[in-house]
Amino acid sequence: MTTTEIHRLHEGFRSPDPAARPMMRWWWFGPDVDRADLVRDLDDMRAAGIGGVECSFVYPMGAASDSFLSETFLADVGFAAEAAEARGLRFDVTLGSGWPYGGPHIDESTASRRLHFEREEVLMPGGRIPIPRTWPSDEFIAAYIGEGTRWETPSSYTQVERDGDHLLLPTGRGPRVLLLAISRLSGQTVKRAASGAEGWVLDHMNAAAARAHIDAVAEPLLAAAGAGRIGTVFCDSLEVFNADWTGTVPEEFEARRGYDLLPQLWRLTLPGDASAELQADFHRTLTELVEENFIKVFAEWARAKGLSFRLQCYGQPPVTISSYRHVHAIEGEGWGWDAITACRWASSAGQIYGREVISSETWTWNHSPSFRSTPLDILGEAHDHLLMGINQFIGHGWPTSPRPESPADSAAQAELGRVFYASAALDSRNAWWDAAPSLWGTLHRLSWLMRQGHRLSQVGIYLPARDISAGFGAAGRVDLYKESRLHIGDALPHAIRSSGLDFDLFDDDATAVLDPSRFPLIVLPGARDIPAETLLWLEAVQAAGGVVLDLGGAAGIGTVITEPAGVPDHLPASAEAPVRLFSGSDTEAAVSENETVAVTTRDLGPARVHFVANTGKTTAELELEFPALDPGEDRILERWDAETGAVREVQRVGASTRLELEAYEAAVLIEHRDATRLPTVAALPQGGGRRDALRRLPTSGWSVQFSDESSAREVELPHRWEDESSRSHFSGAAAYRAEITIPGGAQSVMLDLGVARPYDLADPEAAGLMEASFSAEVLPPVGAVAQVVLDGHEVGFLWKTPYRLDLSSWVTAGGTHALTLVVSNVTSHRLAADAGIPRLVAESEEAYGSRFSIQTLDLALADVESGLLCIPMLSIT
Repeated sequence: MTTTEIHRLHEGFRSPDPAARPMMRWWWFGPDVDRADLVRDLDDMRAAGIGGVECSFVYPMGAASDSFLSETFLADVGFAAEAAEARGLRFDVTLGSGWPYGGPHIDESTASRRLHFEREEVLMPGGRIPIPRTWPSDEFIAAYIGEGTRWETPSSYTQVERDGDHLLLPTGRGPRVLLLAISRLSGQTVKRAASGAEGWVLDHMNAAAARAHIDAVAEPLLAAAGAGRIGTVFCDSLEVFNADWTGTVPEEFEARRGYDLLPQLWRLTLPGDASAELQADFHRTLTELVEENFIKVFAEWARAKGLSFRLQCYGQPPVTISSYRHVHAIEGEGWGWDAITACRWASSAGQIYGREVISSETWTWNHSPSFRSTPLDILGEAHDHLLMGINQFIGHGWPTSPRPESPADSAAQAELGRVFYASAALDSRNAWWDAAPSLWGTLHRLSWLMRQGHRLSQVGIYLPARDISAGFGAAGRVDLYKESRLHIGDALPHAIRSSGLDFDLFDDDATAVLDPSRFPLIVLPGARDIPAETLLWLEAVQAAGGVVLDLGGAAGIGTVITEPAGVPDHLPASAEAPVRLFSGSDTEAAVSENETVAVTTRDLGPARVHFVANTGKTTAELELEFPALDPGEDRILERWDAETGAVREVQRVGASTRLELEAYEAAVLIEHRDATRLPTVAALPQGGGRRDALRRLPTSGWSVQFSDESSAREVELPHRWEDESSRSHFSGAAAYRAEITIPGGAQSVMLDLGVARPYDLADPEAAGLMEASFSAEVLPPVGAVAQVVLDGHEVGFLWKTPYRLDLSSWVTAGGTHALTLVVSNVTSHRLAADAGIPRLVAESEEAYGSRFSIQTLDLALADVESGLLCIPMLSIT
């Protein structure tokens, strides 16, 4: 990489493209919005460094509301789109209210359906009987008869002949069971629907249903916002529960699979191997119908309008990784850097089908309930997503809400306003919001950098969709993503990621576009029913020098292994990982000892970007081993600061280098061979490294003044706000002040608040951490952020590990300086005391029924600590 190229990369990192800024899902409750509130939200987002919104229209939260798709609502959408455009913010629109798509325009002919079986015993004599109808919307598919009872289940059935509205039962020779196959409405209505958006969820395998939704919902929203103002149109994950039927299945099945489904449909009631092939063929047909009649319909409509269709392509009905090939923008969700997550599902599709920008619904349950998230929580979960190949954050999210002015008396703080029933509330009501530009700016830089070049992955994990769907049975299990995660398990992805390797998932459709030399190592986890085309591709992989591992020994191709832990050892020597991780100071230590540190690498040709993150709660000491970009040449390794954009260190490295990362700390390492960079930047002491030559400041001599107080008072550190009864429900800021004297001859002065201590919750659920809630499992030295002010000048913020800030350019050797730490906590204290939210919930339920269940607000303070929880130190050299 030439000097000009590395300089260009660094300049882009310092001032990244605005398109890489984090976005926010913008919840409109009701829909009931005030335009002044909308403008305030957009202004606050822009000021904090957030790049745009994804409008999401959800349930009312109060006694009265406008109606979804009314003229006034659509006018508000148009106003918001114009206001976002005027501020340079991206404006995305969810094509519906709540989820999944549906509403009053969906009737029984276009609503989602499921395959239902009814069993009844019948007498021996034959005869002509009316086709039973058990529910008004039921549609008869076929009938079967078998010998046995409902308790001695028949082992086989024969299809019963039909005559109009009657069945012709043959004469029997003993007890018999009549099995009816029925197409029944799934019964699912739109979840979290706005007023006027109530109705059935549409049939995602029925093109007429998709077009009905486009006509009734998508077109009016597009007309209101204006196609030229919309970034992408969005569809959330497919959560159409038990949706495994549509009226065209029999004829589509025969056309696609080459045999008649109806005589064998009863076999779907059989467990395991007895119905494996039919189950695989049946669910493969459903996947193709979703792709053709839902995904492609919306994608082609969007393309015709000059728009991009963004989809979370997982859930029910069954879609697979390659179903993403039909959309323009790929999205995932969920944290878990060493597991099979929806983010990994999405980023794998991006790798296969050439989509470089992969977004994620991020912070969905971050440190729930609302307002308990700290910037460290948010950053820690974001690191996890980056490690999985995500490079666009869409925060979940920002609630629109009136915000009454807070009175001066902290004991009577005004009501907060509206919050979403789940997830973090990532808006400017957070008490730590002054630090928000630093947080979102850090994520902006990282997102931009993780779009450069392409992500390196050495291992391909085959998704055996036929084997997985063969186990679905008749119980409505049709979520291929979730079942794939169960089938593959956690041990395999963990073994790969903790070794420093990376992986992508791929399926049968992907082999049509994947070069057989793409992955040097392929793993077939519990695969038996592999299509002939895929087997030929795997043979081509071996012919190209790749290694195929048959994990479990059922695939019949490749090297059989039994333990996932051994997978990294089979990587061919010709395909060395871009960086290998070793634990501790012993470079011979087993790689498997590393349980918390992971790396993802972007290849830019002669340079590589390594993002290394500690996802754990204790400090990790690592040895990083690099293969040479060119044999015999030394490498230059630069460490860049994602918060400031500065180059922290430039060094010449040989085969390896040491790295220490505190809990939830990450490092951006740029590996290249341009030696002219060496003299341009001196190694800087801030961040990272060991804590040497520390001088603890006095515990006394400090004063504190809360934002609602008129004067300061003396305080002794550490100082925890919750220990003062008057501060038990205070959310806001307090200024801690002291004088510091710098010794003569000091060259470098670093303010250090100390290490975040590991924190184990005995019962996370009892502490309010609902569902897949992420929280940094540490007790930080400050709760939650500290703005550092020296002699009246704002120096920076301390909000993440390591809690250190370089003061060298702000102090004078031998001088005395006034140090102020303005500490802000989280807003969950106000949430815990807020009487307005329960009232809003009650009013909504009274007027609109039970559309949501609010979070456990009584646990808002379960694991929260505020204040200056340490004795600050100075590191002076």
